[in-house]
Amino acid sequence: MISVVNLLQLLNGNRMRSFLAFVLVLLCGLLHSQVKQNDSLPIPVTIKGDQFYLHPIVKGNTLYSISRTYGITVDDIKLANKDLWQELRIGDTLKIPLKGIELFKEDQEQSDGNFLIHEVQKKNTLYSIAKEYDLEIADILAVNPEVEEKGLKKGMKLKIPIEKLKDEPKLDQYIEPSTASPYITHRVKPKETMYSLSKLYDVSIDSLMKVNNGLEGGLKVNQLLTIPILKEYTDSVDIDIEFDSTALKPSYVVSLLLPFYMEQMKMAEDTTPKVSQKMYQNLYAKAQYGLDFYHGIKLAADSLTEKGLNLELRVFDTANDTARLNQLIKDSALYGSDLLIGPLFYDEFVLAADYAKREGISIVSPVKQSNKILLGNSYVSKVVSSDPILIRSMGSYLADSLSEYNQVIVYPDHIKERTQVDQLKRTYFKEVVAKSDSQAVRVPKEVIWDPNDFQALLNKLDSTERNILVAPSEDQAFVTRLMTQLNQEEAYEITLLGMSDWKNYDYLEVEYLQNLDVHLMVSEHIDYSSPDTKEFERKYLSKFEMPPSKFSILGFDVGIYYLNLLNDYGANFDLMLLEYKEECLGRKFEFFRTGIESGYENHSVYLVRYRDFQLQKVF
Repeated sequence: MISVVNLLQLLNGNRMRSFLAFVLVLLCGLLHSQVKQNDSLPIPVTIKGDQFYLHPIVKGNTLYSISRTYGITVDDIKLANKDLWQELRIGDTLKIPLKGIELFKEDQEQSDGNFLIHEVQKKNTLYSIAKEYDLEIADILAVNPEVEEKGLKKGMKLKIPIEKLKDEPKLDQYIEPSTASPYITHRVKPKETMYSLSKLYDVSIDSLMKVNNGLEGGLKVNQLLTIPILKEYTDSVDIDIEFDSTALKPSYVVSLLLPFYMEQMKMAEDTTPKVSQKMYQNLYAKAQYGLDFYHGIKLAADSLTEKGLNLELRVFDTANDTARLNQLIKDSALYGSDLLIGPLFYDEFVLAADYAKREGISIVSPVKQSNKILLGNSYVSKVVSSDPILIRSMGSYLADSLSEYNQVIVYPDHIKERTQVDQLKRTYFKEVVAKSDSQAVRVPKEVIWDPNDFQALLNKLDSTERNILVAPSEDQAFVTRLMTQLNQEEAYEITLLGMSDWKNYDYLEVEYLQNLDVHLMVSEHIDYSSPDTKEFERKYLSKFEMPPSKFSILGFDVGIYYLNLLNDYGANFDLMLLEYKEECLGRKFEFFRTGIESGYENHSVYLVRYRDFQLQKVF
C-alpha cells in the first residue's frame, strides 16, 4: 500500500492529496470486486414455466462446446443467460433451454446432415458468425452464395459446413485481425523489413507506407502496422435506426480503463527518499491525465444519477501496460460491462477493442487515435476527429469563404503533408465546382517549403490583396520557422490557416499568432466565458478542491454524452449514434460510420482564430 503520510510530506498541494485519496479508494474497491460464483443446482428444472437443463461450467468449456453437447445454438444459450454468457467462468451454471433444443432439431432436420443451420441474429456479421464456429468467411460464403448477392439479413438461415468445423474454437486470443476488413494488423518482429513485409502480404512498399503515415521513423520491433488486404465481402446486416426497448436495463456497468500507475508508485517505496520523491513526481505527472478525466466522468455520472440513471462505475488502472490489461481480460475483471471507456494508449486500446468486439460491448476512444482502431470493429466510437476530417473541413472553408483571395499552400516535402494537401485540393475543387454561381475558379498556388529559399514563398504572395496562406502540417520546426519569417514581412496582408496541434506548441509567440491572423481547424474548443463552463468549474472546484483541466472537461463531455445514451436507449445505444447529436462544453458529438463493419468517428469541427490575444470561435 502507498504511504500517504510520506507522500504528502514530499509533495504538497490539493491535486496530490486528491490523487492519493483516489488511489486509496481505487485500491480498496479493487480488493472487493470479486464476483461471487453460483453453486451447481439439480437438473432439469422449471423456471418461470420454461424447462432448462442446468450445466455447471468446468475447465475447458466454451459456449461452442456446450452448444454441441446439448444440440442447441450458441445464440439460444446466450439468450437464456444474458447475465453470464459474455465471460464463462468455472463454477457458474448455464441454463440450457429445452425449447431451444427442439427448435435446433427442427432446423437441422431441414439440412442434409452435412450442415448445421445458423439463424442470423441482430448484430450478427459474417465475421462474428465465422468466429463463433471457427471458420473462414470464405467457408460460409461458399455454401451460402445468396449472402454475397443480398447481404446478411436478420432471420436468414445460413448453412454451416460440418466438415470445416474444428474440434474446439480458440477463444483465448485477444488480438486478432478482422477478416471482413480490407486491412489487417501486423506486429513487427525482429529483422523484418519493408521489403520482407511487402513480399509476405503481397502488397507494394508504397501502399504500406501510405496507410501507415509514411513510416518516417522506420520500422520498430513490436510496432503495429496496418496491412492493406484487397478483399471485399458483402458483410452487412440491415440496421433500422430505431429505439430498442429490449436493451433497457434497471442498471448499467461502465468500466473506465485509465493509467494511474499505482503499482509503480508502490514500487517507489523500496527506494531511497530522494529517488522515491522523483519517482512520485514523475508518476503523478503521468497519472494526472487519468485522474482529471476520471473526475470529469464522475461529475457527469453524479449528474445522470440525479436524473434516475442506476450506474455502477468501475475503474481499472491499465498503467500503459498491455500485459496488465491482458491479465484483466483473462481474469474476467471486465465481465458484465455495458460500456468500456479507454484505454488512452494505442496498443492497449487495440487489445481492449478486440475484447469488446468479441463480447459485443461498446467501447469509446476519448483521445486522439489513428482511424485504424475503427477498421472492422463496429463497437468502437472515436471522440476526437481525425486529421482527414479537419483537412476536408479546411478545404470546404477555403472554397466557401475564401476562394476570392490569393491562396497559397505551403508545406514540407513529407509523405503525410503531401497526402493532406491532395485531400485539401480534392475537397476544395469539388466544393468550388459545385457552387451555384459561375465565378471563375482560382487555383491555389503551391510551395514546397525550403528553409533556405524563403523568397520562393514570397514570390507567390500578392501585396495588393489579402493572402490566404494554408499550412496543413504538424511539423513544429516548420511551423515555428514559417511564422517567424512571415512576421517580418510587413508588405503583405496575411491570414495563416493551420492545424489543431499548433495551439499546443511551445515557443510560438502570441504576437506572431495575432499579427498573422492565425486560424486553426480544431476538433474541440472550450469557451471559458460561457455560463455552462463557469457552472461546471464551480461544481468541479467544490467537489474536488481544484480547478478543472482540459482533460477534466473531456471526461465530463464523454460522460454526459455516453451516459445519456445509456439512460435513454440502453446497452444497444450504438444504433443511435448516427442520430443522437449534442454539443457539450468542449466538443460536438456528430458521429458517422466509417464503413461496413467498421466503427464510428466523431465529426466535431470548429474554426478558431487568435484575436485579442486569445482563441475565439469563428464557427
